[in-house]
Amino acid sequence: MTFDEVRALVRAQSAENLSVTNAHRIKLEQAIISPQIIPLTFRTVVDGRVKDQTLSVWLVGQEDAADGYKIVMREDGKQFGLASVGFPHDKHLILVRWYGSLLSAFLAM
Repeated sequence: MTFDEVRALVRAQSAENLSVTNAHRIKLEQAIISPQIIPLTFRTVVDGRVKDQTLSVWLVGQEDAADGYKIVMREDGKQFGLASVGFPHDKHLILVRWYGSLLSAFLAM
């Protein structure tokens, strides 16, 4: 997806929900940022071993705190997710979970 397509999708999914407040007492309109592509670590455990995969995702929202949750979107726009800072040695944010919509990811913060 292009920058303009991502921005349009975020606007469409947030349009009627900008005043919704999450458990951290911020409104959706405060969390939305200008989209940018970032690397993200998708971490799983398979047979007792940690497996990291680096994904390219769109960063579309965040909390004010440097270590706060970030809202990300898959490159194809089909899912939104939450990411957070991982261990000190991690190079990228770590995916917490995928959600179906921008609003559901925001409310899970």
